[in-house]
Amino acid sequence: MAHSSASSGRRRDHDDNDDTQQLLSSETTHHSQPRATLTLCILVGINLLNYMDRYSLAGVLQLIESKKDSGFHSDLSDSQGGLLMTVFICSFMLFSPFFGYYGDRTNRKVLITIGIIFWSIFTMAGSFAQNYPQLLLSRGLVGIGEASYATVAPTIIADLYPPETRTLMISIFYIAIPVGSALGFIVGSQMAAIFGSWRWALRASPPIGVALAIILFLFTKDPPRGHSEGNGGDHNLNHKTGLSAIIADVKALTRTKSLMWSTAGFTAVTFTSGALGQWAATYVHRQSEQWPHPYDVKTASLIFGAITCVTGLTGTLLGSHLSKVYLKKTPSADGYICGLGLLCCVPFLSFGLAACEYSSVAAWILIFVGELFLFLNWAPVAAVLLYVTKPHLRSTAEAFQILVSHLFGDAASPYVVGVISDTLKKHYPDLSSGDTLMYALFLPAVVALFGSAAFLIGAEHIPADRAAASASQPKPDYATLINEDDDDAPNNRSRSLAGDI
Repeated sequence: MAHSSASSGRRRDHDDNDDTQQLLSSETTHHSQPRATLTLCILVGINLLNYMDRYSLAGVLQLIESKKDSGFHSDLSDSQGGLLMTVFICSFMLFSPFFGYYGDRTNRKVLITIGIIFWSIFTMAGSFAQNYPQLLLSRGLVGIGEASYATVAPTIIADLYPPETRTLMISIFYIAIPVGSALGFIVGSQMAAIFGSWRWALRASPPIGVALAIILFLFTKDPPRGHSEGNGGDHNLNHKTGLSAIIADVKALTRTKSLMWSTAGFTAVTFTSGALGQWAATYVHRQSEQWPHPYDVKTASLIFGAITCVTGLTGTLLGSHLSKVYLKKTPSADGYICGLGLLCCVPFLSFGLAACEYSSVAAWILIFVGELFLFLNWAPVAAVLLYVTKPHLRSTAEAFQILVSHLFGDAASPYVVGVISDTLKKHYPDLSSGDTLMYALFLPAVVALFGSAAFLIGAEHIPADRAAASASQPKPDYATLINEDDDDAPNNRSRSLAGDI
């Protein structure tokens, strides 16, 4: 009899919780969705601007390297041109752990607002550089501002949307990376052509960045960590501070094998995309000098930017769709999608680079397909990080992945490719500048092969790591969530489960 009563009580509790979840879901749909959508749109817009700025100089790199066009005291080498991106990425990755630490402990909206305004100021300042060291310094300071945003924005989205819709929303967020990169090439080269100076490539995005930062600060809220999973209580705020807390957080992350392997794979992705982003347009311009109708820098940047935009948009959405379909069949689907996608991109990019010397049509088609496979992994790799990591460590995990993937990825690759190209020019003077750059650009293809293997190994650890992260979450306190005051609803209506946005 006692067992029967206890079972009945548990059933009543379960039914009550189901009713509570339905009520919370209804409240979320009615009150929270508009603000969630607004927050997502603002974050996507800022991400778009960040990547547009990041690659705006790549679209005018040939002009900056020329003493005549840059207004600097001397011509720049390929190594110096590559160093502009490397310095930016180095400051970006070195300051990511700082913002990751505070992103798990303080108001993320405030961190982003301050960082974007800082980024906008020094992006504009770079357009007034009178020499190469000043431009180099300004790009380094821009990286600090971007670090504030990149480490915490994905975690906000994770707290706005439940797991069943999160990958799609993350894919929408990451669409801004290839589209913004493409716009960087296009807008940068077009602004330089319209106004007659490379400096205008840096002057389009800062005013928009300041405007978006103000809108974010005034009209959005920082959702409680873990809120979309029904764990929006104070327990998901990381209260530990100091060096010992940082060490403990990093140890916890390094024990998550799928996170470590996916970070290694993503490092290969950033190495490849960073090298292509910095050098592809310049490479095509140099090789086109052998064609009957050569491309100028503006045309090469425009075509490569358009290809990156289309493949980035298509590849990111396709990766999200494949994730949704195959996660129903295997919990390791995201790892397999990333690994196989990166593996398939290698031959297409390699043959595309080689074909550029002989046929522009063949080169563009092969590069198009290669980039499509490259962009398959953006949404799945981000989803893996979020669902194998506990909510109170997600900003730190983002910072960790940013630090590692950029340190050994796109912080290094533009400069390394430039150094290899310069070295080949020195030792093999008979090679054209296009050929030396082509041989240097084969290195990212080799790195991508190792990245593919890392993704596939990490896929085997995803089920266990995801289960461990989910099991660590305490049972939701629905009564507390229901009784919280809703700042936006009249008559103090109960706040929805995902409503504190």
